[in-house]
Amino acid sequence: MLQRDVIQPAAKPERDVIRPEAKPDSRQEIVTAAATCFMRRGLEKATMDDIADELGATKGRVYHHFRSKNAIYFAVYRQAMQYCFAAAEPILDKPLPAAERLLQMATAHAQVMMDTLPYQRSIRLGVEVYLRGSTTEAEREILSQLIEMRNGYEGLFRQVLEEGRADGSLRVDDVPLAGRAIIGALNGLVDWYRVRPDQGPEARAEIARTLARTIVEGVKRA
Repeated sequence: MLQRDVIQPAAKPERDVIRPEAKPDSRQEIVTAAATCFMRRGLEKATMDDIADELGATKGRVYHHFRSKNAIYFAVYRQAMQYCFAAAEPILDKPLPAAERLLQMATAHAQVMMDTLPYQRSIRLGVEVYLRGSTTEAEREILSQLIEMRNGYEGLFRQVLEEGRADGSLRVDDVPLAGRAIIGALNGLVDWYRVRPDQGPEARAEIARTLARTIVEGVKRA
């Protein structure tokens, strides 16, 4: 599995991002602004000027931390995956049956998809753009590492699926396929979920619980 960076403190939430408050960090604020900008404008159309405008700062401040839009996108991608790891990893070693841990991990993943929506949607928008676009060898190597990081995250779900198949709590014929299907179904949330001003944390938590139950019930033993 790819060695992961230590998760950096998140910036104070923007209006489209729901996260615990933390001391603002200049680099992190740029990454958060870029994620919001990518989500609204699209990765290909967003410019460094747009990111600076979203941040409410000069373009020089952005360039002080990042040399290019590609570099910012890779930082957004890495941060998005770090949020996912931080939510799912603590559940792995809980003294619970595999089926219950899988349900909790799926719920946590769905919650992260909503709480960090600009980051997660940026990943979805960006990978295909970069795979088919013009990139340098160094950028392709970074993207390859980030995709490996994503695969490592999916591996956490495969681990629990294997354990559930072994202890009989889960009905799984093909672990890799089941893992891909579960993650794919959960990730689909970023395509249809929209932040609503009248929707509080409990409403989002209920969406996460309902979606996770619906998906995980398909592999649970009756």
